[in-house]
Amino acid sequence: MEPTISIPRDWQYPRFSFGGRTQLGVIIGMKYYAENTYLGNEYGTGWHYIMLADKNGEDEEHRTEDQIQLLSPQELKTTLEAEINNHLRQVESLKHQLDAIPASIIIHHSTAKKESQVQIQEPSLPNLNNLVNAAKFIIQEIARHPDFQAIDYQPDLTIGDAETALSYLEVELEPHEDSR
Repeated sequence: MEPTISIPRDWQYPRFSFGGRTQLGVIIGMKYYAENTYLGNEYGTGWHYIMLADKNGEDEEHRTEDQIQLLSPQELKTTLEAEINNHLRQVESLKHQLDAIPASIIIHHSTAKKESQVQIQEPSLPNLNNLVNAAKFIIQEIARHPDFQAIDYQPDLTIGDAETALSYLEVELEPHEDSR
């Protein structure tokens, strides 16, 4: 069953909906100020929207319907693609972190004896290729980060030098033809 919201008959229907993306942020709330009420007389009758510009912030913008402009289809597409790319980078980072976990625990449950036995395996070192891939990914993320790009940082060894060093290490890790 889909959740529904009932709007009294004497209220106009809102032009925008929850989650709508506007020039000022995402719509996270709506209020209706009816005619002949204190709030309606003080702030104007009709729908008032609450927008959140940054999902990691707490600053809200409160606007009436005539002050709201939705994103254009191109702006919406660009925003959504940027969010998708950010989430994909986060997923990749989490995968690299997961691959780097050295220890594993095996838990055996016996239904016949109703006992549990815990066996801890010796920590194994993560695969070196996975570590190199994780390091390359992190270096690329550092190079793309706006805070990194904003600083005037000119060390003797650059991000490109680090990427090159990791590429050389990758070549060394590949099986050589004469060892086959």
